[in-house]
Amino acid sequence: MSYWEWWTQPVPMPRPKYSGKWFMEMTLLSTVFAITGTSTMVLVRPAVSEVLGIRGSLKEGPWSYRLCSVVIMTPLYSLMLVFVGTVFGRHHYFRHFAVKMFSRFGIDPKLMDKNFHETAKSFQKW
Repeated sequence: MSYWEWWTQPVPMPRPKYSGKWFMEMTLLSTVFAITGTSTMVLVRPAVSEVLGIRGSLKEGPWSYRLCSVVIMTPLYSLMLVFVGTVFGRHHYFRHFAVKMFSRFGIDPKLMDKNFHETAKSFQKW
C-alpha cells in the first residue's frame, strides 16, 4: 500500500458515540469545516471586488455582488473542503461530502465518483 492510499483510505467513525475518540473526531471535522469556510471567504471577497470590480457586501448588496459571491463560493468551497480534509487525513469523508453537495445541483455523482453509491451505504454522518 502506497503512502497516498494509506493517507486517503476511509477512516471509520469511532464508536460508541460520545466517547473520547468520538469527540476528537468531531473536533477534527469541525476544524476542517471552520478552516474551509473561513479561507473560502478570504479568497472570494477579493476575487469579486478586485478581479470582477464589483464593490459591496453580502449584507448591503448590490445583488450582482451577492450573486457572484455565491456562484464563485459554491464550487470553491467544495474543492477546498476536499483539499483541507485530505491534509487532515479525512479525504474519503470529505470527498463524499463534496460529491453529495454537487449532486444537489443536479450533477450526476457518478461523474465525479464512480463508487459514490457504494460508499454512500457505509457513509456515517456522526
